[in-house]
Amino acid sequence: MAAALAGAVRNVSAFCAEQQISRQTFYKWRRRFAAEGVAGLTERSRRPASSPGAIPMWVQEEILRLRKQLQEDGADHGPDSIRWQLLTVHDPAVVPSRATIWRILARHGLIVAEPAKRPKSSLRRFVHARPNECWQSDWTGWTLADGTPVAIAGTLDDHSRYLAALRVGLGEADAQLVWSTMTAAIAECGVPAMSLTDNGLVYSGYRRGKTVAFETNLRALGVRPICSSPYHPQTCGKIERLWQTLKRWLHARDPATSLDELAALTETFRHYYNTERPHRALHPPQTPAQAFAATVKARPAPFPLPTPVTVTTTTITEHGVTAAHGYLVAVGRRWAGHHATVITDGTHISIFSGTRLIRELNADPTRKYQPATTARYDLRGHREPRPMTP
Repeated sequence: MAAALAGAVRNVSAFCAEQQISRQTFYKWRRRFAAEGVAGLTERSRRPASSPGAIPMWVQEEILRLRKQLQEDGADHGPDSIRWQLLTVHDPAVVPSRATIWRILARHGLIVAEPAKRPKSSLRRFVHARPNECWQSDWTGWTLADGTPVAIAGTLDDHSRYLAALRVGLGEADAQLVWSTMTAAIAECGVPAMSLTDNGLVYSGYRRGKTVAFETNLRALGVRPICSSPYHPQTCGKIERLWQTLKRWLHARDPATSLDELAALTETFRHYYNTERPHRALHPPQTPAQAFAATVKARPAPFPLPTPVTVTTTTITEHGVTAAHGYLVAVGRRWAGHHATVITDGTHISIFSGTRLIRELNADPTRKYQPATTARYDLRGHREPRPMTP
């Protein structure tokens, strides 16, 4: 080779074909050999002497700092979240793209490629068109600092991913916990058109040939309850994925020592989830609160017109009467002293004692007192055809 580079080659093309190199490579090596000898043939870096378009070092350091900070806070710490954080404090002109941030993280060994992971493009994605068109509800287990098992129940808007409510209770979720979660969500966001849950008995008795209080109460509000197929959690995938985000966030904090402390933590998380971070599934990038407020809300099919919804708690009087958003409604003396939850949707009123539906009516707007009708509800929430004594 040295002899060839020194000028002993008569047919350069034939020599290059024999050595399986290009003519450009041959002449490059000849020039280096003539200038530096054998040392000039050492392979050199092809990196340019300067890179005017390179990401400034301070930006790369900021990306690495945010990655560490978000991870320690139990927050999402991928390229999208890091870019959102950069955009909140820096000029967009200096903020790199998501792909560039990914490459910087990979270069520092902070991202591990998963080529065997199923691509998202292979999944069928579905989302309802408007807020309140469908809510997903579910519960998950957790523990207090002393190991006491607790349940966290939640309700999530399918369209905007807005986390409408979180509630906590001891042990496993019961009918009271999941219904109080739903009423808290309704008080803040209005009445949804449809409610999607799994087949847990606190939510649905459809596949067992029965009706549970959760379904009965929703139907009284005009909501259509539906449930997923058995052993198919993907149907409720949005709220199932929420539990992963919540638990990572809780793990990054000191364990709660009481239900009240856990409730305060989950409410802090709810504010963070709804207002302080963009959701990756929302396009354009925005927080769930922004997406929830951007579109006209859906309504239950029986009550399509937009009306004010209120949720109040009252005590039924000794005469079996309760206040309901400006009305006095007779429910029967048997309920005297009970604490009632009253949900009013315009003139439609539903009254519950705990998880029991005790009366549903369309109020007569021309009169303040709404007398008893020929239909009432027994202690199991079933209609009775006997007249009710006011």
